[in-house]
Amino acid sequence: MTSEFDVVIAGGGTVGLTLALALCQQTELSVAIVEAKIYQADQLHPGFDARSIALAKHTQEVLTGLGLDIADLGTAIQKIKVTDKGFAGQCWLDAKEQQLDALGFVVDLHPLGEQLHQLLQQQSPQQLHWFCPDSIESLTQYADKVEISLQSGAAISAGLLVVADGAKSTTASLLKADYQSDDYHQSAIIANVEMSQPHRHIAYERFTQKGPLALLPRAGNTCSLVWTVARDQQQAMLDMPDAQFLTELQQAFGYDLGLFKAVSQRYAYPLSLTRACEQPLHRAVLIGNASHTLHPIAGQGFNLGLRDVEVLAYLLAQACSNKQDCGEFSLLHRYHQARKPDHQRVIGLTDSLVRIFSNHDFPLVMSRNIGLSLLNAFPSLKSALADQAMGFLSPSISMKRQ
Repeated sequence: MTSEFDVVIAGGGTVGLTLALALCQQTELSVAIVEAKIYQADQLHPGFDARSIALAKHTQEVLTGLGLDIADLGTAIQKIKVTDKGFAGQCWLDAKEQQLDALGFVVDLHPLGEQLHQLLQQQSPQQLHWFCPDSIESLTQYADKVEISLQSGAAISAGLLVVADGAKSTTASLLKADYQSDDYHQSAIIANVEMSQPHRHIAYERFTQKGPLALLPRAGNTCSLVWTVARDQQQAMLDMPDAQFLTELQQAFGYDLGLFKAVSQRYAYPLSLTRACEQPLHRAVLIGNASHTLHPIAGQGFNLGLRDVEVLAYLLAQACSNKQDCGEFSLLHRYHQARKPDHQRVIGLTDSLVRIFSNHDFPLVMSRNIGLSLLNAFPSLKSALADQAMGFLSPSISMKRQ
């Protein structure tokens, strides 16, 4: 017997669960989540691992509107300092200049996932159903629905299948979704570091010879480190003793935060730019990292995915109130048209930054430092950059609880 739903969400990570929560709070649509791994509060889940993420101000407002206490979970970013090692050019962004309390928040993924699960447990079991642990084994797209066979043997169907199972999505492969991909031949080294001086709620982006280095404020005198290095340096950065790693970090970053005293376990993630082709799929839509994976240089990947959720939830709420088929082509076409400008702008900006700041030719280095100095000197340019960083250049749609 086939269980029927209005929407099936493949993937129970941050993006998929946020969409499920929004649909449960704002619509009467029946929702099913298919997730391979059971979430346990005392264990790291693949979708909510040990990393920290920078939530743009707009993303924080969206999640707060859904009932998450981001101010309690995270650490505010009140200023951002951008520098290029060995050169005078720099740029400061300040929340006070934007008449705001914060430009964004740094949140650990694991407690964010815990709070999302707690909110979803409060939803009606008649509206929200979990297939976990389970995964999609095969699917068939019909004119009016998608029929899905799960690994457990269960059969389900939906008017719309939302693919939110991350990069290298197996569900997208079943849909034969087309991608364009560019390998940066770089890896992100991720860790938490402890400093001798407080961060004062400042996030740092420093461009170094090894690659861009970001330090994001966390609780106490700690920061989340994201250091981009060439792929062939990845293993050496992971294997070197902590003392040597901290010395290398100190030399690359400087002493704005005093001395680096300790570093947590280090992880590495290969970096590439991947984006799905923009044509709507039949009764299916890709969101978050299943649709696009970005370089972390501008900290925009997760925020871009949350804006996918925001727009899709809004359109599905409209369809529900108008008694419209939630998987019909016109709705999915409107979604793609609404998201296209934001995707193109953020992907283009991120890719350009990678190429500009990974190039160490002296004329380009001088040009980008002049650019940083000019940016810092013109408030209107800084304000536009701050709006982009906070996610305010995209159309705003209310996702508050009904």
